[in-house]
Amino acid sequence: MKIAIVGYGRMGELVEKYTKERGHEIAIIIDPKKGTKKEDLLTIDFDAIVEFSLPEIALENMKFYAKNDMKVIMATTGWYNHIEEIKSLFNNSKGALLWSGNFSLGVHIFWKIIEQASKIINKFDNYDVFGHEFHHNKKADSPSGTAINTAHIILENVERKKTLITEELSDRAIKPEELHFSSTRGGNIPGIHSVYFDSPFDTIKIEHSARSRDGFALGSVICAEWIQDKNGYFEIGDFMKYLDV
Repeated sequence: MKIAIVGYGRMGELVEKYTKERGHEIAIIIDPKKGTKKEDLLTIDFDAIVEFSLPEIALENMKFYAKNDMKVIMATTGWYNHIEEIKSLFNNSKGALLWSGNFSLGVHIFWKIIEQASKIINKFDNYDVFGHEFHHNKKADSPSGTAINTAHIILENVERKKTLITEELSDRAIKPEELHFSSTRGGNIPGIHSVYFDSPFDTIKIEHSARSRDGFALGSVICAEWIQDKNGYFEIGDFMKYLDV
């Protein structure tokens, strides 16, 4: 399999490492530091793209990929308000896109646990629910895509929570129907996501802590192996169904 890497920062370097470790070939690396641009993809043979870039770059890139029927693993976050547009473009092309805010397979196990815990907590009104996430000081978006998806899982399963609040509450108390998911940026933390179920008597805490960025890179390469014969728009849940998780 030949993989094209778009974005050659820390994550792009790890994607290169795991692409080679799994016996695949690097077709091209698209990055200004390499003197390459996305149009160069039209001149080479490859099976799938793995992209870790910036939101403003990723959006235009995805339009280009859909137009040219390319197979893409999109790991860039922060473009969610355009998701319906991108979904339509790929569902009407011969290309394919699999997007996730987090390609760590452990995070998806975490989400399954949060889903089941939320269904149980829904039956116990004396438990409040909230969350917090930590990331390194180079992360460009806040809250993280993983935090947003975690919050949506809670909102879908805890009926008394209606609205997600992510900003700082400096002038008022949280409302009972609001789900507060806060963020911290600092240091070198790869990513920590915690959900709390808190009652007057005890606290239940469920947490996923990434030890390194390697899991994200490896997961994206595994997903690239899966998408090369697919068409349309996919999210990571579609891949997890394939694994029967």
